[in-house]
Amino acid sequence: MIEKMIPDYYYKTIYDIPFDKLYEEGIRLILTDLDNTLISYQEELPNKELFELKNKLNKMGFEFILVSNSKKNRVDKFASNYQIPYVKFSLKPLKRGIKKAINKIASKKYNNNEIVLLGDQLMTDVFGAKRCNICAILIEAIDKSTDIGPTQFNRKLERFFIKRIKKKYPKLYQERLMEYDTKKV
Repeated sequence: MIEKMIPDYYYKTIYDIPFDKLYEEGIRLILTDLDNTLISYQEELPNKELFELKNKLNKMGFEFILVSNSKKNRVDKFASNYQIPYVKFSLKPLKRGIKKAINKIASKKYNNNEIVLLGDQLMTDVFGAKRCNICAILIEAIDKSTDIGPTQFNRKLERFFIKRIKKKYPKLYQERLMEYDTKKV
């Protein structure tokens, strides 16, 4: 089970992800978390940089879908302003919301090797992606100080799993999690 909490890649921010390389590798559908991945919990709307990124990704040929565990109206507001389809209350790491995005919301059928999920949490985003057999990119949370209660709990639980990964999979830990682990708050 702990191997499903190892991301395929780690980047500091979504702006550090080499999307051109992902495109060359065949990725076409980008599923992304919202809270502390695209914006902090204190923000509600996308900023200019996010609009520029979305436009760049659309021009490259990517499809972009928001998959958030939040059930709040902020997801509706953000997605409508950002003009992207979304799944709210996705219940990651359960498969339901991720599968809904892939099978019902995506504009066409994608193979699992064409899909990536971006997120800031091992316990929800990475584990959910791996349970669905898709690529997972872990990014650093925008502002951990804005985390809500369940996310704070997940981050504490994450420490336990990172220690086990470090012990059982030292090479993968060093390649994919060590930099993330050194940024803990």
